[in-house]
Amino acid sequence: MVGLIPIPPFVPRENVRPVVSVSGGKDSTATYLLCLEQTGGDFDAVFADTGNEHPYTYEYVARLHERTGGPKVQVVKADFSRELARKKAYLESGRATARTERPWTEERVHEVLAMGFEPTRIPFLDLCRSKGLFPSRMRAFCSQFLKRVVLLEQAHQPLIDAGYNVVSWQGIRAEESRKRSCYPMWEILPESESVTVYRPLMGWTVEDVAAMHKRHSVPLNPLYSMGFSRVGCMPCIQSNKQDIRLMALLCPEHVKKVREWEMLVRSVARQGVSTFFHQSTTGSDAPVRIDEVVRWSMTRRGTSSGRQFDLLALAEPPTSEVCVYAGGLCE
Repeated sequence: MVGLIPIPPFVPRENVRPVVSVSGGKDSTATYLLCLEQTGGDFDAVFADTGNEHPYTYEYVARLHERTGGPKVQVVKADFSRELARKKAYLESGRATARTERPWTEERVHEVLAMGFEPTRIPFLDLCRSKGLFPSRMRAFCSQFLKRVVLLEQAHQPLIDAGYNVVSWQGIRAEESRKRSCYPMWEILPESESVTVYRPLMGWTVEDVAAMHKRHSVPLNPLYSMGFSRVGCMPCIQSNKQDIRLMALLCPEHVKKVREWEMLVRSVARQGVSTFFHQSTTGSDAPVRIDEVVRWSMTRRGTSSGRQFDLLALAEPPTSEVCVYAGGLCE
């Protein structure tokens, strides 16, 4: 299954089912292509829809099997209806105002309950509404609840129940960051002993990723050709200054979306204060709303961006088949 790469003793040898996590980015696509080469297409692929993706990403993932001859990517999506119902019940019970540490005021409880807790069916937004805050670099709970948990429950567990040993292929490279350089190539998933995580690109360079795309004549997500350094959530809580600036200039509908989300999450926050980007994004001493972050992105203050990839020539230019302003598809 993994060619010449040594397999540790703890990795199962029987009833193995590879499952590739696809995000629509360059590394996960290279991982999909590598698995296609090594398995002949006998694997599963899955995309966790956060509800915060760009239409180009949705289109790219949906057409990946057409462009490669590999398996169609399954889409899974988290549902936070129960979490929202629990928050409502908690506030109605009176326990929130009875807390001795950081209690809610009765006035604030009434205000929040009046807003209602009906789910929007947008996973990212409903997760933040249930917690009353947005994730941050230090508390990036979005990855846990929108990716890891839903992939295990909706993609991996059904295979486990069917008698398979799941090997989860993940497109992570050591050169991306110091933190990622510490990840092992193989490990048992902490949440399930029946899932082995495999990161085959750990030693790859961005040039290796480019070569894999070229070998299969697979273009990149069009967002790269627009200048974005990352093509996950739009925006991601960890977006750099360049990506925020590009989003504001090229995809203003996403700024409008974040503006609306900030209002909705603030309406159910304990203190009525919550912003999509943490104040550390701009170096501010106080919370910064999206419009302030956008203004900052247009200035020369602070760092501008991370490494620019040498992959733009591989990306297809946007065509009439996909519209940046495809109403409703953004969310």
